[in-house]
Amino acid sequence: MTETGIGSSVPRVEDERFLTGAGCYSDDVAAPAAAWAALVRSPHAHADIVALDSADAEANPGVLGVFTVDDLDADDLGDIPCKYPVEGKDGSATVVPPHPALARTRVYYVGEPVALVVAETLDQARDAAELVVVDYRALPSVNDIARATALDAPQIWPVAPGNVVVDWETGDAQAVARAFDQAAHVTTLTLVNNRLAVNPIEPRAALGEFDAQSGRLTLTTPSQGAHDMRSQLTEHIFKLPEDRIRVITPDVGGGFGAHA
Repeated sequence: MTETGIGSSVPRVEDERFLTGAGCYSDDVAAPAAAWAALVRSPHAHADIVALDSADAEANPGVLGVFTVDDLDADDLGDIPCKYPVEGKDGSATVVPPHPALARTRVYYVGEPVALVVAETLDQARDAAELVVVDYRALPSVNDIARATALDAPQIWPVAPGNVVVDWETGDAQAVARAFDQAAHVTTLTLVNNRLAVNPIEPRAALGEFDAQSGRLTLTTPSQGAHDMRSQLTEHIFKLPEDRIRVITPDVGGGFGAHA
């Protein structure tokens, strides 16, 4: 172990404020007169959205609005981009299905946001979200990768034949083939990774503020990639110059493999 440089022990400097409760997370950021949002999420892994009725939710006390993808489209808001597209082993690009912030006509996973309820308080938003009635037509689904690529598997995205978005590899294929040819013994096995649920001490949170005088948007969120997030918001979603959006990340309650 060297005294300085790579491999040296780096003393921590942030522990005292965390241990004494002086950290600053998203929920610690004061926002006077802020409205609250609650999402209506899909209970289905794959289904068509036949109809959505938000009349009762809109009439609930404190509700400021109920929004669907039609509202996003009316404001020309872009879809959520794929952050890390890669080139397939045959040189093809990653297939990127459309990913609006709110489902358009079909849901593709359990928990996909379908509608957004905004109200004066969090409880009012949650109560109203339960009043949004969504009529679904359930479709075949599959939750296993091996089954998803089988010939008889239900096709999820028309733009991704066989449910494959990219077939990727890295390394020296010829060198690997030679190593197998020269090996005294070859073992064939199937490795299945466990499904993981990441659990930082602070869940996903977002506080959005708009300054009407300057026309600037400020997003406070526990992201591990504030600059990347600003680029996605400016280039793909809001389509604004970078100086119109600021992303602030206070203390982050852990990442543990969660997407930035």
